[in-house]
Order: sequence, then structure tokens, then C-alpha cells
Amino acid sequence: MTLSQVHEEHLATLRSLPVEIDEQGMKVGDTYVMFFAEAELMSLHANALLGGMSGAHVLEVGLGLGVFAQQAAAHRPASYTAIEPHSQVASMTRRRVLREVCDQVTVYLQPWQLVPPPQAEFDAIMYDTWPPDGLADRDFETFVRRFAIPGLKPGGRFSFFSSGPVLSAARAEIMAKCFTRWEQYRYTMPEHLRPPAWTKPTREFVVPVAIR
Repeated sequence: MTLSQVHEEHLATLRSLPVEIDEQGMKVGDTYVMFFAEAELMSLHANALLGGMSGAHVLEVGLGLGVFAQQAAAHRPASYTAIEPHSQVASMTRRRVLREVCDQVTVYLQPWQLVPPPQAEFDAIMYDTWPPDGLADRDFETFVRRFAIPGLKPGGRFSFFSSGPVLSAARAEIMAKCFTRWEQYRYTMPEHLRPPAWTKPTREFVVPVAIR
């Protein structure tokens, strides 16, 4: 695959922004993109993807603050692969988090569209990216069809970050068409966990998980 001009411009803008980690979370430019307070939410994703597995091979697309990786570490994966195109984000999170996840860690510093699609390599895939405005669902479907499906082993699991109380109809349709089965759980972040700089419109989330 290649990047469209819109994607190239979007990626160049993101890469030009400085990254900062403080007591609340990670900022890219002036925007908080992930919070330590999301650890409970990420533990639900990790449990849905890795519960009952031993020695799983895990792919995370959009490494960010590494909160999901920290939760996944409790399941003792055999390998951890991350795709994170912002080199400063990847460097900071690899130093802070990934060396404690497992011994076998690989980080790609390109957008997922430029990473060779894996062939039945992974037991679990977690997807959480920052796409160009208006392209989130199209990118999601392309990723599922051209990357996640060929990249998962039979019976492998897929999940993604979903803010809001209801999964969108577009995402639900993609999940139903592309996977053997899928289900979803709802989670509301307790008010006392909400950080002062909370940027998301809601404390409600959906935790979807699909089976290859």
C-alpha cells in the first residue's frame, strides 16, 4: 500500500509536533492523546484480547503512551510488535514501557500502510490510530481487510479503541462482515478517575473484540 497525499500531509504535521509526558498523560503538540487514567479501560481490552492465552504474539497499532502495552504485559506475551510513526512517541514509550513487556519487542516507525502486511503472525491485534479528519472509518475498514485479517492466526482476536456509549453502525458492519464472530462490552470511567485535562467528550467507551 501507499499513502495518499492527505495521509502524507497529516503524518508530516503530526511528526512536526513535540511530545510531552506529564502526570496526566501524553500530549502531542497542545493536545492530550492518552491518559494514565485509561489504564482500567486498557486492561479490559487486554483481557478481551489475551485472556486465557499463553505466550501470545501481540501487535499494537498506535503505541501512544504505552498504557495498553503495560496492561498486556500481565498476560506474559511471547512477542510484542508496535507500529508508531511518530519517532519521539516511540522512543519515549519504548524506553519507559516496552522493555518490561517481554524480551522480544519490535517497533516500526512508519504508518501501518507502509508496513508489509503480516501473514498469520499474531494472536491479538489492538488498533488505535490518529487518522486524517473524515477518513477514520475508511482507514479502519482498509486496515481490517488488508492487514488484520491476513495478519491474525485462525482464532486470533482483534480490538480497537472506541470512545462513546455505542459502537458506530459503520464499525459494527465491518466487524460483522470480516470476522467469524464479535461482541462488545461497555465501560464508563469513574468520575474520580477523570483527569483535569480530560479532552474526550465522554467517559463512556465500548470495548469490542472480534475473532478471526
